[in-house]
Amino acid sequence: MTQPQREALFDLLSLSIYADAHISLVEEDLIQSAFVSKGWKSEYPKSLFIEESFARAREVAEDDDGVMDYLTERSAVFTTKTVQAEVLGVVKALLERDGMTADENEFFNLLIQAMPKAK
Repeated sequence: MTQPQREALFDLLSLSIYADAHISLVEEDLIQSAFVSKGWKSEYPKSLFIEESFARAREVAEDDDGVMDYLTERSAVFTTKTVQAEVLGVVKALLERDGMTADENEFFNLLIQAMPKAK
């Protein structure tokens, strides 16, 4: 996974925890685990990126129309079926971690729709 793809994945994960308007410690722990397992290869500090990612997610989560635009924008870097499957798997694992609600299921389906046509 490239660094721009990692950044987009983390932005999607940050937004996904707002899907059911309930942020659990389990979800936050899983996001931190994803940061560790996916690595970070940027001179931009990871801690600052995380803070900004959550801020973007909070802002977007308040605007239903903006959610799909944000999903589409951030998903644009996932251009292969392999990377898309990986991203969808990580996001789904996060959403299912504390039981997938109807709102989270809707978010996941929107994410699938937002993915570009894979090569």
